[in-house]
Amino acid sequence: MKIPVIDLFAGPGGLGEGFMSLKDEQGKSVFDIKLSIEKDEAAHRTLTWRSFYRQFVKNNRTVPKEYYDAYQSGLLKDREEIIEKALRKYPEGTEAMEEAKLIELGGKDWPASTVDKLIGNRLKGEKDWVLIGGPPCQAYSLVGRSRRQWKENLDNKDPRVHLYKEYLRIIAKHSPAVFVMENVKGLLSSKVDGTHIFDLIRRDLRDPSIVFPFAKFKYKVYSLSEPPIDFLNGQPIYNDNRDYIIKSEKYGVPQNRHRVILLGVREDISTQPSILSESSQKVTLSDVISDLPKLRSGLGRSILKTEIIDGKRKRTYKPEEDNDINWAGFLNRFNQEIRSWDGLSDGNHKAQVKPPKNGIGGEFVAEREGSYHGTPLSSWFKDDKLRGIANHESRKHLTEDLRRYLFASVFTQRKNRFPKLDEWDVYSPDLLPDHLNASTGKFSDRFRVQLPDRPATTVTSHISKDGHYFIHYDPEQCRSLTVREAARIQTFPDNYLFRGSRTQQFHQVGNAVPPYLAYQLSQIAYNILK
Repeated sequence: MKIPVIDLFAGPGGLGEGFMSLKDEQGKSVFDIKLSIEKDEAAHRTLTWRSFYRQFVKNNRTVPKEYYDAYQSGLLKDREEIIEKALRKYPEGTEAMEEAKLIELGGKDWPASTVDKLIGNRLKGEKDWVLIGGPPCQAYSLVGRSRRQWKENLDNKDPRVHLYKEYLRIIAKHSPAVFVMENVKGLLSSKVDGTHIFDLIRRDLRDPSIVFPFAKFKYKVYSLSEPPIDFLNGQPIYNDNRDYIIKSEKYGVPQNRHRVILLGVREDISTQPSILSESSQKVTLSDVISDLPKLRSGLGRSILKTEIIDGKRKRTYKPEEDNDINWAGFLNRFNQEIRSWDGLSDGNHKAQVKPPKNGIGGEFVAEREGSYHGTPLSSWFKDDKLRGIANHESRKHLTEDLRRYLFASVFTQRKNRFPKLDEWDVYSPDLLPDHLNASTGKFSDRFRVQLPDRPATTVTSHISKDGHYFIHYDPEQCRSLTVREAARIQTFPDNYLFRGSRTQQFHQVGNAVPPYLAYQLSQIAYNILK
């Protein structure tokens, strides 16, 4: 019997992918996701198609040709037609659509009674099951609070502040044996009406009956990074709330992603969980993306002029169709400038940038150069049935930004660090962007090159807005990272197909829990129940 899993606020399915990847001694899946709930339409489509794939894998059946046909389709319209036909053709498609549900928890169209009935039908009376998920975290995000100039206290009227109660209500009503709840580390410092919201959440998770009197069980709430120093009334005690932070780079994830993760164990279960085991070495960015096909971005618009009107910046652009520069012209022009950037050329012109072999990539890139050359996660990413890479398409960038990317990546290659904005005018005065606060030092890392010899910085949903914080370290490629590269950093397997527009794909990847980390969490949950 597989252990049932319910996944709330599932996003594209990072937590679920990790749990479904755990196998027993016979190579069979240990867990079985019965229900994945997500409100974003594009993420829901991704969830559904991945669920289709898992229906075959968990039963040791051959994944049908259509899954790979869709993956290798170069046109989004053709891909979607293949997917929709396959979902209707196979019984596994029906099961996938029963598992992945487009639901807004707490929304007016989905009352609690309807959600409870759905969960009950999917669990079929099973008592020992696992609840996973991460309530939306925008309200607690440190970056978001800074950007909106929020004070110490969050707005008590913001519904996102209380969405964890939807998660809590399902714990109270359905009594999972184990739960795993993930959120941003800004949760630890967030307050409502002067009280730390993390303390309230942890109190409620320990005893759901405080909020929902119908709850039948209490829970022991554990950290997964530190053992408890003691127990009080059966509850584990820790030195500091920061003990609940998981630093992903310590556990084989090529990313400095720090998140709060809570493990709850039902009070009638006596097993004390283990903690995550740290990896012997960190996995770097180049370890996981250097084997991907080299791409270059499309050439986007150019800025004709910038005006400041009523204290706001207004740009006038030269239309793309009137762009009189191509890549050859761009490189010929700026290779000369590269050689003039003091300290970045060694006299032998090694900073010269040549076109990559693959040129400008599309949604599907058929050629791979030495793929999986000894990467630490190669077996995790690999699928021998793939004949190329999907979701590997570069954005178009402003030609002015491409010049900055070129400078920043060459600088990083030479100095092993990316340049701060206050250093840019030393090399070329007009490199600075025309942002109003460009020279204030407030966003000195606005253009960040990801360093190849260390884990990447945190991939967030903001990567969907622009790529300035995720510039590729290779000057020959002169672009921001692709969806597939971001997915590699997040440890999604290469055969994981993200649906929707490129912006929606970036958003899904940025919001996800790294599946390889979730896989390690699943081992701890399994050992509790085993």
